[in-house]
Amino acid sequence: MVENFSWYTDKKEDFRKYALGLEDTEVDAILGCIPSGWNVPPISHRGFVEWLVKEIKPKVTVELGVDYGYSSFILALCQNNPVYGIDCFDDSIHDGRLDEDYDFVLAIKEKLKIDNLEIIKSYFDDALNTWDKEIDLLHIDGLHDYDNCKHDCDTWAPLLNENGVILFHDTVSNPRGAGYFFNQLEVPKVNFHNSNGLGVASNDAELIEKIKGKFFNQVKNS
Repeated sequence: MVENFSWYTDKKEDFRKYALGLEDTEVDAILGCIPSGWNVPPISHRGFVEWLVKEIKPKVTVELGVDYGYSSFILALCQNNPVYGIDCFDDSIHDGRLDEDYDFVLAIKEKLKIDNLEIIKSYFDDALNTWDKEIDLLHIDGLHDYDNCKHDCDTWAPLLNENGVILFHDTVSNPRGAGYFFNQLEVPKVNFHNSNGLGVASNDAELIEKIKGKFFNQVKNS
């Protein structure tokens, strides 16, 4: 199963408790009950990202902004190479967060036996100060206003390999923030319009054209 919108159509009173109470073999049910802008009807980003990872085979994937973990889990479950999810887990910055969300993400990671995923509890700039790995796939999904999106891209994009790929979430739901910044980028790019929007940018023009062809119905308004 690729799509699972149970968090959206069948919201649980306490999704954390519900997810942790499921059997560890019920992977799609666990993922489906975790709230995520990546997983909104009628089409989630899961199918595209699983395809993308298979296509580019990233040696190192970094996600800036873990939230409840859905996209981190997807990025890690579809590959064996390391995925790093970075988030401050500061409930004073993100509405709806609880202090225990960091522990929840770690518990789901352990429950699903996702050994190639490392969750780093840190502000992005602090993590950057000690970062020493070239990045192949970067997902920018922190604060979605223009200034923060630009800052995250300006500071982390230089760590990408020559043909690395950057994903920008909320390009549609935040047109004056992440969307506006993404539209200003002068590199080959394509914008998915489902699940709050997902911008894809890379120096690899051939890859971008391949995405446009394969996922035409999701990006046709780009």
